[in-house]
Amino acid sequence: MEAKSMTQAAVVGNSDVSRRSLLLGMAAASTAAAVAVVPTPARSASESAAAPMGENPELVAAYGLFSEACAELKAAKADLDWLADEWRHRWPLAPEEILLNANAQNEFYVTPGTETDILGRYLLRDTSALTKRLSRGFRGETRQTCFTLLTSEKARESRDRWERNVPKGRTEKSLARNRAFREAAIRDCTRDLALAEQYEAETARLRAESGAAQALQRVKDADRKLNAAAAEVSFLPALTLEGVGMKATAASIGAHDLIRLVVLEDKSPLGQIARLVGSVLQVTRAQV
Repeated sequence: MEAKSMTQAAVVGNSDVSRRSLLLGMAAASTAAAVAVVPTPARSASESAAAPMGENPELVAAYGLFSEACAELKAAKADLDWLADEWRHRWPLAPEEILLNANAQNEFYVTPGTETDILGRYLLRDTSALTKRLSRGFRGETRQTCFTLLTSEKARESRDRWERNVPKGRTEKSLARNRAFREAAIRDCTRDLALAEQYEAETARLRAESGAAQALQRVKDADRKLNAAAAEVSFLPALTLEGVGMKATAASIGAHDLIRLVVLEDKSPLGQIARLVGSVLQVTRAQV
């Protein structure tokens, strides 16, 4: 299989660190939020000795650990982005013969059998070159799309099904035609099976060689650590305005995706709490 450069495609979507956990009640903090929204903490771990006058020392210590967790997650995410960039030029595009349905990126989750990059994110392909598979109208309206793929498992099942098929025909001519159709189908399935196996083996090899799984796990571990640290801050009472700011900062990062989703439109108690957190942040950052 000829390896095509990843420069022909683009990647869309975050890692699965935050999306699933968001829907499950924010079991973990958002990786993207932790990187993009990490503020300058009111007190870093190294400054925790100089605690605000009258503030709860346990809260100050917990906030120091929270700040360290923010930095750890940010570094892990930066390493993950570096890995994706470093290996992009070596990542192959799936052969056109095993491309199935377009617009796979419209699914909320990356499902098995979807074409992805080395980190398991949706891989968007340029549609202009796919003249045999896509209509001119589709290519004109959709410049990039992600495909589901024919897996080796499905290709093998299809081949086996055709091999078990017994052609029939009411006449010699129709029987010969059906036999020829069966043989052509078996050849196509055998070809697709070989292509799928080769593509899957190559992508698995590159993922193993790059250490992508380990890098993703480090982000997940750091994400869980940040969530736990933010939860610990939330349990401890604040005695000063700066302490309240610490708790609001931890809440705003630990549940950033959730707050972003509900803060503008949601009228439920959850939305009210999210807007309260935002207001506390505004006031405390202006006064500390």
